[in-house]
Amino acid sequence: MRGADESRRAMVPYGRTVMKAGALRALVFVLCAGGAVVAIAGYAHRALASASVTIASGSNATRTTIPVTIDGLRASCVLDTGTSAMIVSPWLAQAARLSSRAGSFEVAPDGHTYVDRQTSIPRFGVGGYTLHDLAALISPNLTGYNALCGYDFFMRFPTLIDRDRRLVTLFPPSWRLARMHCLPVDLSPHVPLATIEINETWVRYIVLDSGMAGGGALWEGVRPQLRRPLVANAEYETMPAAVRDGFACGALASVRYAAGAPESSMPLCTEPQRPDGYNGIIETNLSTVHAMAVDYPHRRICFDVSGYAQVATPGYPSYSARDAWSRFNYLRPPRN
Repeated sequence: MRGADESRRAMVPYGRTVMKAGALRALVFVLCAGGAVVAIAGYAHRALASASVTIASGSNATRTTIPVTIDGLRASCVLDTGTSAMIVSPWLAQAARLSSRAGSFEVAPDGHTYVDRQTSIPRFGVGGYTLHDLAALISPNLTGYNALCGYDFFMRFPTLIDRDRRLVTLFPPSWRLARMHCLPVDLSPHVPLATIEINETWVRYIVLDSGMAGGGALWEGVRPQLRRPLVANAEYETMPAAVRDGFACGALASVRYAAGAPESSMPLCTEPQRPDGYNGIIETNLSTVHAMAVDYPHRRICFDVSGYAQVATPGYPSYSARDAWSRFNYLRPPRN
């Protein structure tokens, strides 16, 4: 995520870059883009040269968290491919004494708007590595001593998330990824866009979101393309506000990321507008995903496909009820 123009408040679509107008800004953009290419090449070079380090991971619902330090202060960071920036909570920013600069608007996938503040983390530590002056956003959409590790984190740290063993490896060895099924992703919007299978139909421009728990969102325009219609869940209760905003929730879909993998059942909401401008946003924290590698320097996301023959199940696998999605909190009422 590029920083907003500090001379004015900018609209920052969640998971997309800031668009700038004007010839002068276009020239600046070209120069910065050239620098970004060099920087990305540098990240890829360092990724090949850096030593692997494995750390114990935690969890937030089905999301994976890792311990980090923000200018020496301990925090929990969600490994979140669905965000295009490093994001910290106001509590964490205040405790770490992070300075705040110009404000910008964050439009989250739930349609709500949050006013973020730009900042810079003097020292960001993880697994014995330290980054200096890391650009970040302070978002009121987060609470406590929590952060989101997004695009800038993954560009610097190729990451293997071993969900079964609750371990995270930074700079994983190449032989480990060679045993996984890797999908090419488009990172131009600073979130991973891929082609995945939904209800027996391969759908393009889907965001693979490791920061989402409990389902996904699909553009209504994709629905007629599905070879197998979405199956409604009559027990799913949608909040009136979500209905007014055009969300249609309660449908179940079968999703898989790799050919030959078993289908996983997932609740979906459909909406008349493209979620964040894409065809859909789908969580990656499925029971069939034993491990996931985020390898941004090589423009790919890899999934552990070992053991698929043992876990394959015809039709829809059972799906356990969960709380509402963290990014669509107002779509369904809280549990009593």
